[in-house]
Amino acid sequence: MLPFLRWAGGKRKLAEMISDCFPEIFWQSNNKFYEPFVGGGALMLHLGEANSIKYIPGSRIVINDMNPDLICTYKCIRDNLPELIFELEQLTKDLSKERYLEIRSQHSLEGVPRAARFIYLNKTGFNGLWRVNSKGFYNVPWGQLKNPAVFDSENLLQVAKRLHAAKITNLNFSEAVASAVKGDVAYFDPPYIPLSDSSSFSQYAKADFGIREQIQLAETIALLKSKSVNVILSNSDTEQSRQIFEKHLNLYQINAARAIAAKASSRGSVKEIIGTSKLIPVELLPPGMTPISFC
Repeated sequence: MLPFLRWAGGKRKLAEMISDCFPEIFWQSNNKFYEPFVGGGALMLHLGEANSIKYIPGSRIVINDMNPDLICTYKCIRDNLPELIFELEQLTKDLSKERYLEIRSQHSLEGVPRAARFIYLNKTGFNGLWRVNSKGFYNVPWGQLKNPAVFDSENLLQVAKRLHAAKITNLNFSEAVASAVKGDVAYFDPPYIPLSDSSSFSQYAKADFGIREQIQLAETIALLKSKSVNVILSNSDTEQSRQIFEKHLNLYQINAARAIAAKASSRGSVKEIIGTSKLIPVELLPPGMTPISFC
């Protein structure tokens, strides 16, 4: 079951490492999994293999994102998949630049047409980015792809099954985890703190999610810890990241593939941090994780 979107900062390659950070007792419990910045959903999908020990049914999943188009898409896949596939079939009959610009200019769609537009633009726009201007209008240029695979009906069917009974919300990250209780797991994958002012890594960051929001996230994490909720965080490894989160989480450094640069020659590995509320003994650390500091 693969992510159905191209997503900057997606966690497909890190999903197994992140799931290794869950408390062992969680897999035998009925506790819930919260993902307030679900994005492309790689981790949520990774945890949807029913034959795996690390399986979380849809009824125990709460996914959220502040992007209303993305959340509309998740809901339509779960609730209206046949209609969505039909709409995508119509859109993909013409993959020209002219058609792309026409679809990009549509701003008042709702429901299935809005979700189909989101998937179409994600798969045919430049580098899979989702960027909006000050008016909230998507403004990414055409991706110049020759034969983009816009959707896979079979994969969407698997995603729909995975989302059955899942709670899907479009809230602020703190509101999205307000109902979490002792024993639940909350995984935060926010827009990253840029590595530098000119770094292409800044494409992870949204204009409305700066250092103030990162500090508010740390405060939310502290509140969750006081309720005995298990917390896991991903972020870039910067001096600011360490300063903001080291009081609340045990920090570990990892190497992560950078897949969002426009040119393949600019892509490589970068240092990121994973933070966990539960201290992981050194002998139980997943391969590739190096301790930085302990709270």
